[in-house]
Amino acid sequence: MPSHSLSAHHLASDTSLHIFQSQILPAEFPHLPSPSHHAPSRGRPLAVLTVGQTGAGKTRISRTILAAMHVVRRDAKAPAHLIADTYKIYHPDYARLILSAPHLASAATGPDARRWLAMAAEEVVRRAMDVLVESACRHPADFEDLVRIFSEANYRLEVVLLAVPAPLSRLGILVRYYDKLPEGQSGKLPVRLTPQTVHDESYGGLVGAASFLDRSGLADQVIVVRRGNMVVYGVDRAQMDGARIAEALIKERERPLTRDELKTAVNDLSRLSKLKAADEQVDLVRHMLSPLTVEGDGEYGDEQRWPVLKPLVFGNDGREAEGTYNVLRLGQMGAL
Repeated sequence: MPSHSLSAHHLASDTSLHIFQSQILPAEFPHLPSPSHHAPSRGRPLAVLTVGQTGAGKTRISRTILAAMHVVRRDAKAPAHLIADTYKIYHPDYARLILSAPHLASAATGPDARRWLAMAAEEVVRRAMDVLVESACRHPADFEDLVRIFSEANYRLEVVLLAVPAPLSRLGILVRYYDKLPEGQSGKLPVRLTPQTVHDESYGGLVGAASFLDRSGLADQVIVVRRGNMVVYGVDRAQMDGARIAEALIKERERPLTRDELKTAVNDLSRLSKLKAADEQVDLVRHMLSPLTVEGDGEYGDEQRWPVLKPLVFGNDGREAEGTYNVLRLGQMGAL
């Protein structure tokens, strides 16, 4: 199937809207409050965007953030959790493509899944619900649209950017596929091996998203986080004029691995190297990792070059937390 024929799978606007309203809303959001429902007043609703290339670890950190939102926000309704990939299964051609042309299934149904993600965000906004959105930023314009949707609705917008070196996310893709981890699955989608081109496009797209945050100043807070929930940079709205988010992201991707990161990578590579099907990809990842494996520990490297890694903690309106860039506020002002 030539690439130009992918457009044949794009749904008409009225068909797309009908599927969203008749299938996606009842199945994915059965407990959404009605637009007329008014939750107890607690200030602006909160949107947290977790952003990272495929394989970076969005699923794991999102679980941690969701748990913290339940505690810190103390809302009677659970926050909505939006992931674009989960909507692909509702495309009428998806099941057939998975069987006949699995390498095209994502590309053919992705545009409508992304449209449904925007519809879901707008539906959440109509109900003034808290929400966590996971984005791989393969299409930075979609990320920009999400930021604008929440910003224009007067949401407090907090963004978590995952600064994960390319070889670690490539390795993460292999591990979750061959180990059949939940991270390899989006909702009801089958575990799949993400193509290298998809990874590389999202890896580059993340820089575009970070640059947009620098330019627009629309986020109330942005933090840059490594694997293991270690924060390297943070900025809030008062500091956005001098924000250097894209610079922090790019630089952090070049930091030598910490001892823990290196130990995990070595163990993963050792296990995968026993699988003949993974030989070529394992060799490539091992080669990509070489520049990041140096004597010492990246966590405590050259302090003039690398910022101190601080563990991620979550906001609470208890104690003042001024100057602590590792606190994700979740709409609050202090540190737990």
